[in-house]
Amino acid sequence: MTRVRSILTGIVVVALVGACVVRLVDIQLVRAEALNAEASGRVGATAPIHGTRGDIVDANGTVLAGTVDRWDLTISPQFVHDLTERDGLEAGEVVTGGEIFERLAAITGEDPLVYQAAVDAALLANPESDYLVLDTGLDGTQYQQMRDLQQELPIGFVTLRSNPQRVYPAGAVAGNLVGFMGTDGPLAGLEMTQDQSCLAPEPGEQTFERGADGTPIPGSTVVTEQSADGGTLQLTIDADVQFQAQQLAEQYRQQYQAQSANVIVARTDGSLVAVAQTPTVDPNDPAATAASDYGSFAFTQGLEPGSIFKTMAMAAMLDLGLVDPGTERTVPWRYDPDGPVRVSDAHSHPDMQWTATGILVNSSNVGMVDLAQGMSRDDYFDYLAGFGFGAETVGFPGESTFPLASDPSGLDAQTQLNVLFGQGIQVTPMQMVGAYQTIANGGVHSDLQLVDSCTLADGTVVSPEQGDDTRVIGEDTADTLLGMMEHVVTDYGAVQFPIPGYRVAAKTGTAEVVLDPSVGYDPVQRIVTTAGVFPADDPQFVVYVQLDLPQTERTSAAAIPLFHDMVSLLIREYDIPPSTSQAPDLPLEWND
Repeated sequence: MTRVRSILTGIVVVALVGACVVRLVDIQLVRAEALNAEASGRVGATAPIHGTRGDIVDANGTVLAGTVDRWDLTISPQFVHDLTERDGLEAGEVVTGGEIFERLAAITGEDPLVYQAAVDAALLANPESDYLVLDTGLDGTQYQQMRDLQQELPIGFVTLRSNPQRVYPAGAVAGNLVGFMGTDGPLAGLEMTQDQSCLAPEPGEQTFERGADGTPIPGSTVVTEQSADGGTLQLTIDADVQFQAQQLAEQYRQQYQAQSANVIVARTDGSLVAVAQTPTVDPNDPAATAASDYGSFAFTQGLEPGSIFKTMAMAAMLDLGLVDPGTERTVPWRYDPDGPVRVSDAHSHPDMQWTATGILVNSSNVGMVDLAQGMSRDDYFDYLAGFGFGAETVGFPGESTFPLASDPSGLDAQTQLNVLFGQGIQVTPMQMVGAYQTIANGGVHSDLQLVDSCTLADGTVVSPEQGDDTRVIGEDTADTLLGMMEHVVTDYGAVQFPIPGYRVAAKTGTAEVVLDPSVGYDPVQRIVTTAGVFPADDPQFVVYVQLDLPQTERTSAAAIPLFHDMVSLLIREYDIPPSTSQAPDLPLEWND
């Protein structure tokens, strides 16, 4: 039995050796010329490997910017040729290059002559041109149609390369924040500022060989550098609230025929819930929007804030112990001492016996000037800096800062008075939100936050650095000021201002519009605002609304309904329970 096995093993070995000898003779002698020709015709090529750009999601994971599978249609110009029986077609069958371009264009919807011209131009520039992108953004259906065509025709010089592309499922929702991509990269918003730090993928590269006819040789592909996907950028924004805020902003913009509108919502810890504006951009079609509306007005717009700024002056005076809610003043409608300065209230009135609370509720410029007689402007500007004025908030593209005066006591006499009621000073809407956040947060200023975190492809979570919280005013001062602001809501006289069952603290503003420093203010146009905190007894949110240049109502009465509806929306959205205590009883007037 052992002898039989040995004989069989010997036969097998002899057969294998014989086969190898025959194969060697075939390669080295019989087919040597053909194989050498094929080897000399091989061409090495490289192609990129595209990583996937990271998503931008809201606080709840809703995708605001994402990436979908798309493909580039590429071609090797030097290998484009008519197909004949040498390429495996039937004898006498010919498919011309022009017909190939027609078949490709029938799938992509492009003009085949455009493809032909692109190939001709590439060859004119470089007769050995090996890589040209004919088209981009092919979807899954087109990809399969191309693969079917490649199965039908031996067009190895045509290839499909994965190239994921950006989409914005929420459309214009938060479009002013998210930004958008261009052909050469990110062009606006968070797409731009968070590109390298989070979103951008790291491209890779692969090499492969083509045969003499341009067909990639199976098994020759080698990945020389792996690609890496971008990270997921999570925002503090709530997409549902953002959507509804944009709808409300547009509703009231149209109702009052305003040029534009802003609605900003922040939590008391500084995290932003909504930064809505109208008009705004749809990142899927930025060309449909004027370039001036691409950014976020909340960060870039400068305005003299008007009477919502009185809250800042009142906070400083309360904290310095110069006034209390019941401080009594006799307030004329005009302050016109000897000298070059003059201050007047919005409407003429007889001398009024108002308390400090009454001055805030009635938004008296003259009353604010009277109360502030003992406050140095240096002290006042120190408080303004603490509230965040003059500084960047979240570093949004194009964000304005409007530095505060370096020598407040050196300001001219008129400006020293005007800054008490929001004139002669420039701020952004977002800086105003940051200031009201300080009041809502018990007098502690926290950095505003738009980006929550970035989760990198390897799972590492990176959160942006936040500055240290800073106490600006005492907790008692903040509580007292909120109580005074509640009377603005309850005693203002606007039917739509109070929200039954809820304690809301707010301040209205009607800001004049600067035409030019040498010309002064527009005699007619206004920017109207309302900013507030609720619930006043347990602050959770800051709400800021703004209408620019409304035409049918040019006072803060135009902003109040928008503020009311936004607060009501938040109550429903977050199921906020009614207040369980009453607002403090603060007199607005006094008697001899």
